[in-house]
Amino acid sequence: MSISLGLQGPCVIARLTGDFDFGSAAEVRDRVTKALDLTQPPLLVIDMQAVAVCDSSGLSVLVYLHKAVTASGGRLLLAGLNGRCKHLFAITALDKFFEIRSTAELAIAELGDPID
Repeated sequence: MSISLGLQGPCVIARLTGDFDFGSAAEVRDRVTKALDLTQPPLLVIDMQAVAVCDSSGLSVLVYLHKAVTASGGRLLLAGLNGRCKHLFAITALDKFFEIRSTAELAIAELGDPID
């Protein structure tokens, strides 16, 4: 798993590449949690376009990050779900729990817009 973190406007962007599974979940959780301090309230986009596999460990980290962000008054948007990941979110009904956008650019534009 490769994790690229950055700021774009008021948003923290986490771009994930590879398998989001038991072997990478703790690193993703720790690195993204630290990056949330960069913006207040935290505005987080997790770009999963290059994630091939996401297992229950990855889902658990996403739920944890969602709770951390919303508890601080922020928003988390997922972007770029495809293939098996998109199917996994549908069968677990997490597609109803998370705000999901088709691309990271759309998610960043939405969070960067001061008008809700």
